[in-house]
Amino acid sequence: MSFALVPVAEAALFTLGCLIIHTLRRHADLVTATLACVATLLVLMIGIACAPESFTKYQAASITEFARLDPAIY
Repeated sequence: MSFALVPVAEAALFTLGCLIIHTLRRHADLVTATLACVATLLVLMIGIACAPESFTKYQAASITEFARLDPAIY
């Protein structure tokens, strides 16, 4: 897809979304729940995309690399 078609595709998807919301206006609860789910997924995707470091480093690490455990407590 060329770059000239990207705004056209975005406008078409926006118009389709508006049409679907307008069609389902009598089912406001369904539309609200769906939009809330989409917004939540969007926030999660943006959060993951903007994460500063790889999570694999933290998954492979042990607890002692992040916190100093005081042996007197145990």
